[in-house]
Amino acid sequence: MNKKVLLWLVLIFLVIDGALLVYKITKPSKKHPTPIHKEKPHYKYSVFLTSDDGPLVGSRYLHQIIKDYEVPFTLFLVGKPVNSDSRLKPYLVNYKNNCYAMLGNHSYSHANFHYKKFYTNPKGVVQDFLKNEKILDINFSVARLPGRNVWVLDNNHTKGEPNALKAAILLNKEHNYKVFGWDYELRHNGKGKVLKSVKEHYKRIKELLKNGKTYTKNQIVILMHDQMFTNDLSSKELGELILLLQDDEEIKLKKIDKYKF
Repeated sequence: MNKKVLLWLVLIFLVIDGALLVYKITKPSKKHPTPIHKEKPHYKYSVFLTSDDGPLVGSRYLHQIIKDYEVPFTLFLVGKPVNSDSRLKPYLVNYKNNCYAMLGNHSYSHANFHYKKFYTNPKGVVQDFLKNEKILDINFSVARLPGRNVWVLDNNHTKGEPNALKAAILLNKEHNYKVFGWDYELRHNGKGKVLKSVKEHYKRIKELLKNGKTYTKNQIVILMHDQMFTNDLSSKELGELILLLQDDEEIKLKKIDKYKF
């Protein structure tokens, strides 16, 4: 091989190597996706993403998703796990420092998973919520009852199972809490994978909104749980759903304090 050919080969190699380096530097990172934000001056639907039961181990993933996608999110927190496991405290700090997250009250004990007994004592339920408010230093008067889909926004906006409803009404009347249920749930299989595809979830959300099958017309509250987010797969799926919602001209993502009734 003569020197001229060799020189050309070296030059071609350097050009290709340089192009690959530029691509690696400028391509979007999968871990830190470029958020899509649009003005959407004529949006029709409001979507409220919410998650219950944190802070838990999965909260580390959820915090990062909310931060990376700069997405408004409402987190209904439970105090007992944090009180009993110091390893969860950094996740609570992350949530408190996340400007895209709104922290709500989901009770201190989560009824110890004995819901029927829990709601036989509405005043006890209220005290459990007040204890959680104090321990976690929750500054927003928004709540969700553990294990019950109950709504109490004011005297004219109430819905839910009677015993649990009594507790929610007390929270609203005596402590000015707005208690939120949900319209649609993202379920998982216990291994951090949602049961439907991202596109199926997106399609169902739009159907519920268009057909007026939500608690309040043109608004939908979506429920998920922190324990869903225990691996990169579940994070990826939620990220894909967020991008679909962010890119939809008809949809505006909001924190729960922007709910209208």
